[in-house]
Amino acid sequence: PAGTGLAPLEMIGSGTTTFADMYYFEEDIAKETKAAGLRAVLGQTIIQFPVADAKTPADGLARAEAFIKAFKGDPLITPAVAPHAMYTLDGPTLKASRDLARRHGVPTLIHLAETRDEVQVAQERFKSSPVAYLDDLGFLGPGVLAAHAVWVSDPEIAILKARSVGVSHNPESNMKLASGTAPVPGYLRADVPIG
Repeated sequence: PAGTGLAPLEMIGSGTTTFADMYYFEEDIAKETKAAGLRAVLGQTIIQFPVADAKTPADGLARAEAFIKAFKGDPLITPAVAPHAMYTLDGPTLKASRDLARRHGVPTLIHLAETRDEVQVAQERFKSSPVAYLDDLGFLGPGVLAAHAVWVSDPEIAILKARSVGVSHNPESNMKLASGTAPVPGYLRADVPIG
């Protein structure tokens, strides 16, 4: 699958039974995943600028809804809405993405506090941190899976816990991008779901 960096057979060989992915053309990822017999939570990406499968955020939202309808109830595929990040989407599109996921009862996948630059952007644009900004929008809550969540403070970990947000720790990606290391011990102490 595109976002994972591993082909399905390599994933099976590594002992992976379920993975999460956020990318484009997720219906194709779903078909390959099913053919390999793997389970996956697959998020159709929504982003503010033109990409391979959607020219606008509205196109991305429409693709996400079509993807949800095509795969909801599938025994192997859990469709999700995947607004890329707080720095690549405006507030109304973030809210629309989360509302779409809530309406259909599916997960929301989002990159969160992955890099120091993201934290700096949040401070410059919103006088806030990425976690606090999303919380102020009413975005955080059950069903949200935050990818990376490297640059967070203990009070922000408490917010994630209070909102029942899960964290996807991605050490290989973080090493590749030199993003840093997620505060895994802090998440474990706070009993934040992390995988």
